[in-house]
Amino acid sequence: MKALTLLALSGIFFLSGCAESTNIEGAKLATQGAKQLDQLYVGDASYELSQQLPAEAITLVVEYVDALNFALDTGDLHRFQKSAKDSCTCLKPAKGIEELYRDAVVVGGRYEITQLKPISISEDRITLQLFLERSTALQLNLKSGVALKIPGVASKATLEIDQSANKWQIASSSL
Repeated sequence: MKALTLLALSGIFFLSGCAESTNIEGAKLATQGAKQLDQLYVGDASYELSQQLPAEAITLVVEYVDALNFALDTGDLHRFQKSAKDSCTCLKPAKGIEELYRDAVVVGGRYEITQLKPISISEDRITLQLFLERSTALQLNLKSGVALKIPGVASKATLEIDQSANKWQIASSSL
């Protein structure tokens, strides 16, 4: 059971590996403050001013990560499932979160956007690279009382954002 739960967490947290048992009493987790929106965009010199990321697209990505953090904090998937197109692979973590919250809770493990880097920009499609850092998390199994420490990690994903009827939406990702 422990291995199955950890496997589910790996998909959620983009981990490549291990967890270790720990005592939850007195646990102190690193918390990271949200970055300002103007710090999220690191422009590529080859893009002209007319090709900068629209504020709506940046807001969409920030809201997606915020919805993911909310789902991990609470087990409530409502906001997360509405944060992208129904067919978007970026919603895959929802299944793992749902399975996790059947028997456990997560403390910590918040994602923070460290950089958004445009790969291509057109009038109705943006491809960008999203760089994330996740703080250390504890998974507490409610039945057994066992806590697993899940180390923080840095990761990146490619996101495709489409505009339809003047609305930007995450259409696909490499998550």
